[in-house]
Amino acid sequence: MARILLLHGLGGTGATMQPLADGLTAAGHLTHAPTLPGHGSQPEQLRDVGWVDWLTAAEAWPADVIVGQSMGGSLALALAARGTCRAVVAINPPAPDPDAVDGLQWRQSRGHEWVDGPPLADGEEGYTRLPIDALLQMAQGSLLTVSTAVTVPLLLVTSALDEVVDPFSADAVAAGVTGPVTRLRLERSGHVATLGPECHLLVAAVIRFVATPATP
Repeated sequence: MARILLLHGLGGTGATMQPLADGLTAAGHLTHAPTLPGHGSQPEQLRDVGWVDWLTAAEAWPADVIVGQSMGGSLALALAARGTCRAVVAINPPAPDPDAVDGLQWRQSRGHEWVDGPPLADGEEGYTRLPIDALLQMAQGSLLTVSTAVTVPLLLVTSALDEVVDPFSADAVAAGVTGPVTRLRLERSGHVATLGPECHLLVAAVIRFVATPATP
């Protein structure tokens, strides 16, 4: 049995990770899928929190394995770099990108405060608009992670139909870490793979990975 923490993406809730959590619980693992600070209420709440708050909330529940979707994947990698877990699963994580920070700051300099969020997946609970402050926190926070410090086994999941994060971002993430990397490509899934048509494949892959994380 492993203690497995599951982290959702920016604007989402813990319910995004529940199908995966249910599958892992059925396999005998202890799971926790929290809703991160500023989420699950009104999008204005995201203006009062940031990267450090999300990391602190995640660290409050010690885990053997950390699974993250999108921004949750970035948080999972950050925690792995701190040595807080023995394995990590990152599902469609955005690659650290200084250009993204520059673009968001440019928009702020022009008086923009909000952006429309991506369409919610079927059954997803989340915000349909996001403050640029929160996007900046995510983009700047991911740049703080020392990728080479991620030495634990990594399962890196890529959705071929991701409409939010370029699937090639996974290549950059894989190239940056120093631990063993296992890749999984979901051919019929969009960005929120935990609620997609191949969730059963994702559940099975994570169960196998948790059992033998260093096996390619």
